[in-house]
Amino acid sequence: MYLLREQRRSVLFLAVLFFAVFSLGCEYRNAAASEIPIEAAVYHVHRPGGSHKTCLDIVVGRSFSGKLPDDIDSITVIGPNGDLPIGKDDFNYNPRWKAFWIVLPGFPEIGEYSFKLVSGNSIGSAADTQSSIKTIPIPDASKFNPARVETYSCLTPVFSWSSINGAEALYYQLQIRDIHRKHVYRTDYVRDMLSIRIPPNRLIPGRTYQWRVRVADGPNWITLNNLSQSRWISFSTAQQLKPCEYRYQTPLKLDDGWEISSPSNEGVDTNKITAMMNTILADELPNIHSVLLVKNGKLILEEYFNGYSREIKPIIASVTKSITSVLIGIAIDRQMIASVNQRVYEFFPEYSGTGWIDQKYDITLKHVLTMTAGVDWDEITLLHPHPKNPNTLIYKSDHPIGYVLDKKQIDRPGSRWRYNSGLTVLLGGILKNTTGMYADKFAEQHLFKPMGIEDYLWLKHPDGTIYAHGDLFLKPRDMAKVGYIMLNQGKWEDKQIVSQEWIEASTREHIDTFKGYGYGYQWRCGKTFICDQEIEAFWASGTGGQKIYVFPQLDLVAVFTSKIFGNDSGHERNESMLANFILPAVVSPDYRRKVIKLDNTVLDTYVGEYKINHEKVLVPDSAKKMRLKIYRDKSKLLLKLPDGQIVQLFPESKDLFFGNVKDIGQIRIKIIRNENGAIKHARRIIGFRSLLLDKINSY
Repeated sequence: MYLLREQRRSVLFLAVLFFAVFSLGCEYRNAAASEIPIEAAVYHVHRPGGSHKTCLDIVVGRSFSGKLPDDIDSITVIGPNGDLPIGKDDFNYNPRWKAFWIVLPGFPEIGEYSFKLVSGNSIGSAADTQSSIKTIPIPDASKFNPARVETYSCLTPVFSWSSINGAEALYYQLQIRDIHRKHVYRTDYVRDMLSIRIPPNRLIPGRTYQWRVRVADGPNWITLNNLSQSRWISFSTAQQLKPCEYRYQTPLKLDDGWEISSPSNEGVDTNKITAMMNTILADELPNIHSVLLVKNGKLILEEYFNGYSREIKPIIASVTKSITSVLIGIAIDRQMIASVNQRVYEFFPEYSGTGWIDQKYDITLKHVLTMTAGVDWDEITLLHPHPKNPNTLIYKSDHPIGYVLDKKQIDRPGSRWRYNSGLTVLLGGILKNTTGMYADKFAEQHLFKPMGIEDYLWLKHPDGTIYAHGDLFLKPRDMAKVGYIMLNQGKWEDKQIVSQEWIEASTREHIDTFKGYGYGYQWRCGKTFICDQEIEAFWASGTGGQKIYVFPQLDLVAVFTSKIFGNDSGHERNESMLANFILPAVVSPDYRRKVIKLDNTVLDTYVGEYKINHEKVLVPDSAKKMRLKIYRDKSKLLLKLPDGQIVQLFPESKDLFFGNVKDIGQIRIKIIRNENGAIKHARRIIGFRSLLLDKINSY
């Protein structure tokens, strides 16, 4: 049985550990404490002027408690032909990255290199292999933008360069430094990246900087073997930096299956789109990484910000859940899974010993898909990575699927929606046990490859379990493909990827989330009013504002990626862009909201304090104490947010208002009264999302 096996394994481990500690005594403890975490690399650099160098890098992990570089006593490097004649004093040290580095003349030898750092009784060791020697051409600096001695006045400038011709894949990195040679910005090594718009506030007005491009044969400093680098190019910033002016460019035509068009050719108002882009470039809508639009089956808008480009594949967080749902649909279409009514315990006989299996919980695949399993799971009150959050614990678990299957049932299945990432992990396990393939391999064969999606990464647990709930890395253009097959009856080009029946079942409401929208099979769905028209949509949603929106009645797909952590308003910000720019551009570009006038006596009825209602939804502990205040200043109605921001509310009707919130955009407030006409609630609406507020007192 599962639990018995785990208990036996734990007992055996403790016995071995007990014996080791008491037989080895202090030597055991000293050995454990003697390790210095390091990573190291050797690689060949082709430099301007044609010279060739060998670079050795050693990075010390953050957990090292000593003082760097002083507490490192010695550094030894052994190459394929023996010890290299270098020591600690020959290395340079970069405190920003805790890195020791040295440049040696000539090509490196082919073979393995071992690195050793010594600090007192502690030792750090690492190894790297130089597997090939190639001469990558030097980037042509004469084609760089900005050019030499150019002055930039743009807040978020674009840097661009020409490609290096070559048969193999090449990875580009932008580096910017100040005149004191201190690095102020650099990208990762990104395959085929030829331009990048850097984030705001990286460049100081009235300064001189230098920039260069590196080109490598690998995606990071450890895996690469060869690189070349351009000379440094000097440029300056103006005394006053201003937001960049947006200029539309048609998306690049690539060999990825997308037809290309423009907003105007597809009946979308360019003025609204330009206004949105200028707002992003002015950093009034911060933390946006990409915005893509597909109209009438054609890619009409593709823009990247804050150091992102079309070549970068971001982590798409819980958008992964919706893609996992598509995989379940494909498995059902192919009769690998009988139906959504099959009980979950039937899929996991190897996990006998867990509550779900032994007690034969009446939880079906449908309950898992709709997050209505009724098990004890709360990942909202204490947010990940809090040590008590079940998402945190699932990553630490020896067997994630067993961890989920041992959760107790506390509600009748199907009775209540509760967000549960563990259920999606089970979906990945169901795919493995019914198809014989882990979710990533099943997706490769039946979803990604048929759609021409080649560059992706899906993280997995050490036991092989795929993190089906949120650890997929996918390019935005490929995210848009997923949205489009959901719009296009399950088809990509002439290939039927998933059935229309599954799409209809998975994107309609099966349960109310009490957040303003419904929930299907790992897809959200809902309605909103745009320009006095009711608009329906379904969408995939991930932490920080990773989104795939599908609007069947508009033949429209919208994709957003954003900063994932420390971006609490990411969801609202993307909803705001939809409601205030994109959907009006499609539905009614000339629409203007009407503002009416209300008597002060009426305005006084709204005045009071409001708090978040959490009777039917889980909210973070920090949000439970938040208070919003509505008050009157003469004939103005004002809303004070928990962060102290003051927002003027403009009445569209007696009980409907709108206002503009900094860093988010326009919101709406809908007043809800009881049967006696007294105000009971206020609902804050941003696009398809809403938050119910209780009026708790009046002033």
